[in-house]
Amino acid sequence: MSSFVAFTHPREAPELLEREVPSCRPGEVLVRVEACGLGAADFGFFQLDALPRVPLIPGLEAVGIVEATGGGVGVAVGTRVGVVPLASTCGGCDLCGRGLERWCTKAELHGWHRDGFLSQHLVTTETALVPLTTADDPTRFAPLFATGWTAFSAVRATGMGQGHRLGVVGVGGLGHLVVQIARAAGFEVRAFDVDPARLALAGESASARALETDSVDAVIVCTPSTQAIQQAVRSVKRGGTMVLAAASPSVRFDLSLFDTVMRGVTLAPAFLGTRSELAELIHLVRSGVVSPRTTTIALTDVHSKFWMLRDGGFSGRLVVTPTT
Repeated sequence: MSSFVAFTHPREAPELLEREVPSCRPGEVLVRVEACGLGAADFGFFQLDALPRVPLIPGLEAVGIVEATGGGVGVAVGTRVGVVPLASTCGGCDLCGRGLERWCTKAELHGWHRDGFLSQHLVTTETALVPLTTADDPTRFAPLFATGWTAFSAVRATGMGQGHRLGVVGVGGLGHLVVQIARAAGFEVRAFDVDPARLALAGESASARALETDSVDAVIVCTPSTQAIQQAVRSVKRGGTMVLAAASPSVRFDLSLFDTVMRGVTLAPAFLGTRSELAELIHLVRSGVVSPRTTTIALTDVHSKFWMLRDGGFSGRLVVTPTT
């Protein structure tokens, strides 16, 4: 048997359940999960009035060991791998051809169209796998394959770099990685968070910094907060860019059309990125330039500690470590 955590009813915490170890079809891979990242996007499913599928297993990023293959794949049993949320795309549309396959209309995402990774075992496609080494720590690397990847592409999406001033709003699991990646790229970083403990992850003072109007060249919003988005857009200088890097299926927002258009602010989304960007991020982590901060909990504790995603009280990215 294999344990997993899933939402079975709207607005109820996910439950710990069991099933037979899933089998894989040709082209698929069975992975024994060693670590799975959990964050605000996963909590967003709790806030929905109807779930997109039942049971819904959350979890968008993981590290594990390949235990079996369904044939027709090139990855060997016993390989440690990172697993990204993008399971498959059509491969033939304009978006796929431009390297933007994550926005393909036929994209299949784990945690939405397919089971997520909050389990002892997962089945995915070979295209969702990133080979790792035995020296790569699962807990440290798990946050890279959705959160870190998005953080890296968010910094790139600003279109800026060395010498520019970047605002980072929300210094949680996503934001603390944005801060490190941006500093490595030469940005002058100003971080904002209402939680002094999280702000400390950015090396800032032990109190929240005010979002000053026209104070940054670009801003990356790393929290699914309507208020944060509305404040962040005013912090960008005229002609600057606001990148929305946090996603939640339950959050809506509105902005002043006049403030946005008349000040020439560009809005850009960030979700995952290119494979070359992910490879660059992995290199930064292995070289010690970027160092994910994590708080770990056991799979059996997710039901009781699920509210940490709403209430905070933990450092960096929350990572679940299943046991077999």
